[in-house]
Amino acid sequence: MPEEGENVVIYIENENIANKEIVKSSLTDTVKNYVKKLLDKWNPEESDFIVLKVPQTVSLDLPLSKELYRKVEKYGVKRVGNKAEVEIPTYEIIYSNRWMGEDMEADRFVVIMPYINDDVINQVVNNILSSLAPEGEGEGEEFLEE
Repeated sequence: MPEEGENVVIYIENENIANKEIVKSSLTDTVKNYVKKLLDKWNPEESDFIVLKVPQTVSLDLPLSKELYRKVEKYGVKRVGNKAEVEIPTYEIIYSNRWMGEDMEADRFVVIMPYINDDVINQVVNNILSSLAPEGEGEGEEFLEE
């Protein structure tokens, strides 16, 4: 049986965090439950429904507190210079999007990941938003405050 823990569900609308929820259950159960919930919000005539598992690498300042280390140790902590890097399992459920040639614009989607702290949430959301930005747009730009 998958390990139960605290996961964060982040609703993104038009490149902004619209809502955050903390859910206590296994990560896979959380993802499956939100896929079911979001199917009702999806319009199959206007959009694709996409579920992606995309691990996100985040940087953490060293030294890590004991509490923070306990939260991230299972995700493979590596020292890189004066930072620690961790690969966080992350799921994206995209339920409102449109295609512009080869590029997809996601209007509304949900990001689900283990809850570590708000800094990790911001890093992951910024990574995802920059990966969804059309080529050449928003390069070097931060989407959210850190």
